[in-house]
Amino acid sequence: MDNVTRHAQRPIEASTAAQPWSSELRWFVPELQLRPLAALRGLVRNPLNGATMELSSGEYAVLSACDGCCTLAEHEARAARQLSAPPEHRPAFREVIERCARQGLLMSLPELVSRFGAPPDAQPAAFGGIAVRTADRPKLLARLLSSAVRLEACGAPRRRWLVLDDSRDPANEEANRAAIDACHALDVTHVGRVETVALEEALRAEFPHAEREIAWLLGAGSAGEATYGRPLNHALLRFAGRAFCTIDDDVVLDPRQPALSKPGLAVTDDVDELLWYDDEESLWRACPSLEIDPLAAHESWLGLPLASAWARAEREAGALAEIRLRPAHGRRFAAAARVLFTHNHACGDPGSSLLPLQLLTLPPHSRQWLASHPDAAAAAFAGRIDWRGQLRMRLAPRRVLTFTTMAGIDNSRLMPPAARNHRSEDVLLGIVAQCMYPSSWVVDLPFGLPHLREPQKHWLPATENFMQEPLHVLYGLIDERAAGIVAESPEARLAAVGALLLDYAQMSDAELSDALRDHAADAGGRTLFAIAEQLDDATLPAQWKALLVPWLRSPAFAVDSASVAGRTLAPATVRSLAEACGRAMLAWPQLWEFCRERYR
Repeated sequence: MDNVTRHAQRPIEASTAAQPWSSELRWFVPELQLRPLAALRGLVRNPLNGATMELSSGEYAVLSACDGCCTLAEHEARAARQLSAPPEHRPAFREVIERCARQGLLMSLPELVSRFGAPPDAQPAAFGGIAVRTADRPKLLARLLSSAVRLEACGAPRRRWLVLDDSRDPANEEANRAAIDACHALDVTHVGRVETVALEEALRAEFPHAEREIAWLLGAGSAGEATYGRPLNHALLRFAGRAFCTIDDDVVLDPRQPALSKPGLAVTDDVDELLWYDDEESLWRACPSLEIDPLAAHESWLGLPLASAWARAEREAGALAEIRLRPAHGRRFAAAARVLFTHNHACGDPGSSLLPLQLLTLPPHSRQWLASHPDAAAAAFAGRIDWRGQLRMRLAPRRVLTFTTMAGIDNSRLMPPAARNHRSEDVLLGIVAQCMYPSSWVVDLPFGLPHLREPQKHWLPATENFMQEPLHVLYGLIDERAAGIVAESPEARLAAVGALLLDYAQMSDAELSDALRDHAADAGGRTLFAIAEQLDDATLPAQWKALLVPWLRSPAFAVDSASVAGRTLAPATVRSLAEACGRAMLAWPQLWEFCRERYR
């Protein structure tokens, strides 16, 4: 720290002097590059703008302790905390940070946003329609379509609907057709067994070398196989070249206000907040009706350049009120940046797995709500009558994507395929797509839709075990390795992900077994840590902590060798899935291009 203090006594050169800044101006810390010059000196470079600066080891320590997109005063305070600096060093810290800002190692938020370019007179991507995935739930499909009829009767424009029917029971497929016929006011196309086979056969005829991959992506499911991704792949192909919305069949198009909200715009990738209620009546009181067209809300953002989206978000939501960025987010501030996905809140079932992970890892605002509503604790694990969402309209540089209720997809450019089976096909698709388009963004819209499952699901108790989810293993691998992909085109980046999965599938049994055990142990350990962190939170009520304590002993998270082994997947299961996904990703672009012409 002496080097820093001594340097603070030097006058700032005229070439780097600047006009005083607003104390509210935020400064972003990018991924800095360090090239050693001597034992205690190095050249530091900002790769976003090319700015370089020679710093001592002490000065670099101060700069490295800064993080996020904060005011200079906030950066100074954080650096002092991180380095346990005495108060007399604070002026020297401030001088170093200001000098780095003047030289361009830190970037002001206006400079960062200017990397999007000037807002063009841009229109959203051409919109193809709405895809509804359904399987053996004709009553729920009829309820959804009836709500769509009501929406159009209230003035919403007429749109094209595709019902992608993955029913196993022919009687349910017939019932779905009857539900569609009853909604004659809608422009609805039923895509059932006959229609899906026709597309599959056309693709096999055109690409005989990819017959195995086509069958895996699009072929009918076997008895007992949950093919969550298969209808999504049909939607991606039938809407190739156009944006579309995907909606669950257990949703009602009755937009709702958020249970928690704050004014202004947010730019973060924080997880969703979660609140819960004793009954649906209490939920609807907290989330009253909202008179908007939810489909138009999604449609109008998809494909927009971020220069336009940022300006529009500030007009509609108000001034930027909250921003949290990590160094890697700097890459998403680029001229090619656009809105890849849109997302809204869920009212009712939160759409997560049967394990109550969102409760065990409760986010900050949810904790504040719980602290002021301690009597609500009892209802948390008793049912799944929840609100899940963000407090503000949000531009997210990165997001864990879920298709719970409704999501918008900019399929005007190549999207990746979905994994045929297993849960979390939406999460995997989102991770791969955001890897393909490293400057893409997600818009979180400030409203919710009712997600009303019949029969209702229930959380697993703490005494139940829970096996690893195969797709969690794969998307964890991709998330970890994606930063090393350097290809430019989306097609090449998708091929790199496919090659990564094929490489993973070639691991030895011993290495793959070790990797799967490590994954299971890591997931359990992270959850136990989150539970312990809540138990240490003095603001949370005692009745809540009493509900958390049994989860510390849950076999679903235990990290002893026997428990981890009991929930670790067989290597053959993951190997087969990784190989199938990898091959499908390599074959997919030609299928997508073919269908873009076929359904133009």
